This record gives sequence, C-alpha cells and structure tokens, in this order.
Amino acid sequence: MGARKKEALEQFNRDNILSAAKELFEKKGVENTTMDDIAKYADYSKSTIYVYFKSKDDIYNCILERYMNILACQIESDVASEKDFEKGYYRLCNSLVKFEHEYPQYYAGLLGQEKITNGKKKTEIKLNTVGEGINDAITGLLQKGIEKKVLRDDIELEPTVLYVWSAISGIIQVAGKKSDVFDTTIKMGKEEYLDYSFKTFYESLIRR
Repeated sequence: MGARKKEALEQFNRDNILSAAKELFEKKGVENTTMDDIAKYADYSKSTIYVYFKSKDDIYNCILERYMNILACQIESDVASEKDFEKGYYRLCNSLVKFEHEYPQYYAGLLGQEKITNGKKKTEIKLNTVGEGINDAITGLLQKGIEKKVLRDDIELEPTVLYVWSAISGIIQVAGKKSDVFDTTIKMGKEEYLDYSFKTFYESLIRR
C-alpha cells in the first residue's frame, strides 16, 4: 500500500472512531461511555481502537479540540471584524453564549468541568493551541479598547485577559445552572440575567 493510501486509510479510521464516540458521548454522556462501547458502535475491534487512540481521554480531547477550534475561529472573526470595542465585547459574549447552547458538553470541557471517567483520576484536557487562539482574540479586543481610550487607565492587559474570560464564562455558567432561581429569587429571566450581567461587567472595565 502506498504512503498516501495508508495515510488516507488511517485518517478514515480515525474519523470513523471519532464520529462514533461523538454520537455516544452525546447519547450516553462522556462519563458513561466506555472504550468497549466505542469499539462496538464504530464496528472495530477494541485493539484497533487502541492503534489510533491511547484512551477515551485521548478520543475526547480530539473531539473537544475540533469544537474549540470552531469557537476560537468564531471569536477571532468577531473581534477582527468589529472596530468598535463595545460591539466587539458583546459579540464575544454572544458567541460564547451561542457555543454553550449548541455544544454544552464541549463548553464544559473547555472549562475543565466535563467528567470523563468514573474514577477519581483527573482527566487532562489538552487545549494549549486552541486556548492561545482564544487568548489572542481577547487580547486583540482589549488592545482596541486601550487604543480607543475606552478602557480604564489602570487596566493591565495580561491579567485582564484572564479576568474577562473568567467573568464571561462564570456568567454563562450561572445562567445555565440557576434557571429555577431566576423566577423565584431575582425575578429575572435567563436572557435578562445575561444582558444585565454582561452590561454590568462591561461597565466595570470602561472609563468614567
């Protein structure tokens, strides 16, 4: 078999395995899916699965990285195409809300909150490259705010990048988990809560 055909076959097999695993993760949950389940669903022997992937963690990371690349590209596009800092900020917020709504499992994985196995061992999520893409996009957004003199004078770029990411992600997490609290405690719907929180956080960043 030629090198190209061999490479194409390997990619074909990897894609089939990842596709099967993705469907099972979404049906059964990542934690409840086993390597045996993936092998059976993909119609491969378990030993063949291990030729291409070291573990379920490895499979999950590959799928997660694909979705994180989608998110990173969307954020980079939103920030690059918007010259106004405020509009760029809200586009960033909306992109993250949309991603969490469409891909909740992978959003949880991005935050390191998706439990992969039933054991106590912590799963290592490998997202260095993708994380850098998201980090660069937020950095670019903040730099626009600094150049336009929209942000406060005491803003330090590097820690604020993490602060922005943590704050927006935290708001989205609360909105996703506390829907019952909105009606009974704060008398505010989920969308209202998101709008209010994003606006309040934005106000904490800008000049007065």
